[in-house]
Amino acid sequence: MRNLSLTLLFLVTAITSALAGDSAERRIIGFSPDGKWFAFEQFGIQDGSGYPYYEIFIIDLDNDKWASGTPVRIRIDEENATLHQARGQARVKAAPLLAKLRIIDQGRLIASNPVTEVAADRSEITFQAHMNLSGLDYRYRVKLEQFDLPSEPLCKDLGVQTKGFAISISKADQPPTQAYRDTALPKSRGCASRYAIADVIAANNPGRPNRFVVLIHTFAFGFEGPDSRFIAIPVTAP
Repeated sequence: MRNLSLTLLFLVTAITSALAGDSAERRIIGFSPDGKWFAFEQFGIQDGSGYPYYEIFIIDLDNDKWASGTPVRIRIDEENATLHQARGQARVKAAPLLAKLRIIDQGRLIASNPVTEVAADRSEITFQAHMNLSGLDYRYRVKLEQFDLPSEPLCKDLGVQTKGFAISISKADQPPTQAYRDTALPKSRGCASRYAIADVIAANNPGRPNRFVVLIHTFAFGFEGPDSRFIAIPVTAP
């Protein structure tokens, strides 16, 4: 028990004293022509190990769930492995499904709040849904709410207060509509303790002009500091 306590103390010290953890980068792959499927990839060098990883996510926006057989997750556990190698393996593995679902339309990035940008408030973002139109009829606001949510006992042992989040969207000056709310913390998020709005993406699909994908930054316990990853949330505006 004494050794376990010392290990936990070391890990907690690491996260509070380190300068930075592992912040994933993201790239939008796109949408299927009918706007049902959305894909993106995230990648980086894992903190602690230094191994490269590359992950590809394909989401069924109608049902808010991953496509069967995804996410594609590649991590090369070799000291001299490169991110380029991990990327190649992930793309080869995901290529048949991306082709089958015809995910070829990159869509439109209509609002962005990168993690490197110095911003006073990352819990709200306002945007115009159409680049060639102006006025309140096409202006939306997305808001992020964070709240305490229990998770695995290990997170508590590490001194991490895990949190969930909710997303609401409003049009112009109308009251907000809740688009998503956590009811439990998925194991895939680890010991997530903070969230931020990253991007808003829309498909080039005139049949669904009020559907957006909101990418959320998640910050979770990591060996060298908070690790940043992405979650895609489908949002239909009122």
